[in-house]
Amino acid sequence: MKNVNQLLRIKTFLTSKLTLSIIIMTSCISLQAQNIITGSVVDQKTSQTVIGASVVVKGTTNATMTDGDGNYKLNVADPNATLVFSYIGYVKVEEAIAGRNVINISLQEENNTLEEVVVIGYGTVKKSDLTGAVGGLKAAQLDSQSNTNLGSAIQGKIAGVTVESAGGAPGSGTRIQIRGAGSLNNNNPLILVDDIAVASMNNLNPNDIESIQVLKDASAAAIYGSRAANGVILITTKSGKKGEMKVSFDSFYGVASVTKKLDLLNQEEWAKVSNAAYSAAGKAPLDIALNPEVPGAGINWQNEIFRTAPTQNYSLGLSGGSDNLKYNMSLSYFNQEGVIKETNYDRVNLRVKSDYKKGIFKIGETVMLTKEKRNDLPGMPGQGRNILGAAISMIPGFAIYNEDAVGGYGGASGAVTDIFNPVAALNLFDVKNDYYQALINTYAEASFFDGFKYKLNVGVTLSEHKSYNYTPRYEVGGFFKNLKNTLAEGSDLNQYYQIENTLNYSKKFGKHSVNLLAGHTVYQNNFRSILGSVQGMPDGIFVLAGAEQPSISGYATESKLISYLGRAIYSYDNKYILTATFRRDGSSRFSPENKWGNFPSISAAWGIGKEDFFKNLDLPVSEFKLRTSYGILGNQEIGDYQYLGSITSGISYGTGEPNTLWIGNIQTEYPAIGLKWESTSTANVGFDLGLWNGKLDYTFDYFQKNTSDLLLRVPIPLSVGSSNDPYTNAGKVSNKGFEMGLTLNQKVGEVNFSITSNISSVKNRVEELSTGSQILAGSSGSFHGSAVTYSKVGYPIYSFFLVKTDGLFRSQEELDAHNVNGSPIQPRAQIGDIRYIDFNGDGKIDAGDRQFRGSAFPDFEYGLRIQADWKGIDLTVAAQGVQGNEIYNGNNTDLQTVRANINYSRATLDSFTFNPNSNFPRLNIDDPNDNGADYSDRFLENGSYLRIKTIQLGYTFPNDLSKKLEIDRCRFYVAGDNLFTATKYTGYNPDVSADGLGGRGIDYKSYPLSKTIIFGMQLNF
Repeated sequence: MKNVNQLLRIKTFLTSKLTLSIIIMTSCISLQAQNIITGSVVDQKTSQTVIGASVVVKGTTNATMTDGDGNYKLNVADPNATLVFSYIGYVKVEEAIAGRNVINISLQEENNTLEEVVVIGYGTVKKSDLTGAVGGLKAAQLDSQSNTNLGSAIQGKIAGVTVESAGGAPGSGTRIQIRGAGSLNNNNPLILVDDIAVASMNNLNPNDIESIQVLKDASAAAIYGSRAANGVILITTKSGKKGEMKVSFDSFYGVASVTKKLDLLNQEEWAKVSNAAYSAAGKAPLDIALNPEVPGAGINWQNEIFRTAPTQNYSLGLSGGSDNLKYNMSLSYFNQEGVIKETNYDRVNLRVKSDYKKGIFKIGETVMLTKEKRNDLPGMPGQGRNILGAAISMIPGFAIYNEDAVGGYGGASGAVTDIFNPVAALNLFDVKNDYYQALINTYAEASFFDGFKYKLNVGVTLSEHKSYNYTPRYEVGGFFKNLKNTLAEGSDLNQYYQIENTLNYSKKFGKHSVNLLAGHTVYQNNFRSILGSVQGMPDGIFVLAGAEQPSISGYATESKLISYLGRAIYSYDNKYILTATFRRDGSSRFSPENKWGNFPSISAAWGIGKEDFFKNLDLPVSEFKLRTSYGILGNQEIGDYQYLGSITSGISYGTGEPNTLWIGNIQTEYPAIGLKWESTSTANVGFDLGLWNGKLDYTFDYFQKNTSDLLLRVPIPLSVGSSNDPYTNAGKVSNKGFEMGLTLNQKVGEVNFSITSNISSVKNRVEELSTGSQILAGSSGSFHGSAVTYSKVGYPIYSFFLVKTDGLFRSQEELDAHNVNGSPIQPRAQIGDIRYIDFNGDGKIDAGDRQFRGSAFPDFEYGLRIQADWKGIDLTVAAQGVQGNEIYNGNNTDLQTVRANINYSRATLDSFTFNPNSNFPRLNIDDPNDNGADYSDRFLENGSYLRIKTIQLGYTFPNDLSKKLEIDRCRFYVAGDNLFTATKYTGYNPDVSADGLGGRGIDYKSYPLSKTIIFGMQLNF
């Protein structure tokens, strides 16, 4: 019995052990069959990790997501299964496991740009649902790593958007026009940053920008009413995303230099030219030509003012968030030294943006603080106009320094033109401008019922400009003396407020979709200015105190705009889309009876590519949409209080016999009776085409924009006593043209590349002015000259009207033949002088012989951007250009006329005086034939150019290496901006424009643009 029990215990033990072994073996087999797959998911283009990407075993519900580092881990039973990787905005990838345990995936961005979400007024829509003309850019398309200015970053990248340099001075920025110039007053577009208006985009940090949308036609822009007459630019800054906090750090350092210098004479060459010009006039040569202060070649004044200038930028960003709270913050510092010595620009940007969601409520804000500091070119006495003008005009034989003079500088003296020493001006005069801006915009949003959303938007922008201009005691040469220190300081404060209430309803009913918007807005702008000055302060005192002749002045203005708005978007089956918009604006700039303006628009689109009959054609068309629109916009940009008369007091006048001085008042501005809104109507037709599932996208638009009831001043007799002509509604201007954009995205082997290009053309024409014969004068192209641009019916706004030249007189026979009824047209002309065309046939050359000689408006503008990447190496090339425009080279009215005692262009060495086969007229200091007439087309040049705007080469470290360094992304790059410009223009650069519309295309002593080489890095943690 005992043995039996012992055997039973042994059996039980063996059975339990066997069972346990079977369980262990089964578990091991099971564990062996359950493969653990790991890996990472990154962006194919940037190698940056993709957080929250979906990883699914195909055909099952077994799935996971990538973590904060872009990594995933998934148990998969079948070693032959297929994994599906997907993320919004990327092409889905299917990858067979094939027995592997580590699978790393690179996701490629979707190419179908027609399905992008586009920001429009007070909302967003899919690009495929757009009915208006809208152009846009993403952050990656801005090449913001090497751009110092946002306006320059978009140049040449959006069809129909003209971007011109406002000068090459540090921080000078750009001027922007959308679809031509329709007004004779203000053609600046409305710029909104996170839904609040700003005066300019020049002080924004390009690294802060998420996207830019440009609303070009009335259908797209009409929701903004009168503020949108010149188009709308919507700028959205970067927002936070769900996930752990991410840190980004971008920086670059570069050096800039002028792209070219003007080819001028040295002292020996100048003396040769000057002596020949004086000899031709029968005069003795100048003393400075015979006895220069600096002999030999003399001073190269351009070299004395230009330098190689450093540029640096640092930007730190923080972003992250949870399901309810998302944030994005940035701090940046930018410093740009000017290529002209003693000029620079310094900017600090701080931005905070957050969104918080709780239940049906969502609140958020954008706070942007900016401080700018500029050391600008000083104004200066004499005929040099500014530092650059003095440097190119100063005779090389004069010395820079004079120890015996107050201040220590030499300068021009004797029988020469009064040009101020530019080196002295740079070091004596102190001109500073500080700008402070606080932009604060907050919103509260509530979603309720089924599809309703109410939003309250409250914003304020405070901008202050402080100016400082100090001039010390000095004696410069024989013309300029200032024996008292002087100081002027000013302060301008602008306060802008807005309150916007909008209610939106969005709903789908089967194949029907509606989006309704209603709103009420209030805007107010307050401006206040003060300026003080003193003189006679002791040396070392730099404040407005304790000095002689104190002076103070100031003024203030206020304006308000109240608006009611509405929009309805209806879509059926995603194929037929109709949009109707209406806005009613009331402006304080008009009299009470005319302050209200109504601005409607309507547009429609047909997704013809979605029709069954089109799909049956078996074409590679993935999207084909036709669009048409018509709308009316208004313009109120004439300044405040124009409908009121103004009276100036304290005016002195004499009366009686003997004469007695009386003090009285005078009306200096007559009221503009009946003044009303300027009106712009725009018609647009276009289509969007997508091929091969978005690999190729093409957009075309044709538009016609007519502006009527122009707000312009009508001349009145001087006898009425007003110093200004009153405003009235008179005149019409038309703009019509086309725009085309093409985008190609392709992958060849392991190389990804994209090509984006655009071309646009605008024909501008003045249709009517206040009277049939009225001509509006624009700007001059020389120091004391008359206007060279005029607005005249039948021609583009402010075209060039000049006397036409017809070569040189080569013989006495040609001189004799140039007559009317036997009387010589140019009686003082000699062989080697310019022949002018007697356009009106009156037998003489004067202002009546001016004729249309061209326009600053180009025939067309274009842009091209090529981007490619391969195994972490990326290359970007961006180019832009214009064709068919004219530039008036005002610098040559001084440098090539040889009728003033200044320095001259080297072209004078090949003049008719020295070379009878030359096309350059003979030299004569008295210029009896008026060869140097600044009203002739002698100085008008072809302004067409093609510029290689940006070349950028970068390298992004492989993801594995970045992880070892505990960095999400690390990229280094080298870039060149404005490296090469192909042009026939002989000035510093063809991308130039004087202030105001009347000065467009005039180059007169403008600060030149520079080329820049930049080295930078981008780090993401």
